[in-house]
Amino acid sequence: MERRKKMIGTSNIIEKTGISAERLRYWERLGIVKPVYVQCGKRKFRRYSEEDIHRAVLVKVLVDTEKYSLEGAVKKLDEEK
Repeated sequence: MERRKKMIGTSNIIEKTGISAERLRYWERLGIVKPVYVQCGKRKFRRYSEEDIHRAVLVKVLVDTEKYSLEGAVKKLDEEK
């Protein structure tokens, strides 16, 4: 039986990480995080995987604490993969 990955909504990520919704949406447009869209009636909701959350937190630390540029932070994460 296939195990389902735990998916987390935007409000939970904001609460747990301190990353704003605007920042998450911007990072989504850049491809840094790749949420899945879940249809609920006429609305769609973003759901993030644990990998997305981990990646977002690392980027946040590199940009905010270690003063990397956003491009530099993404490059560093990709090199470490």
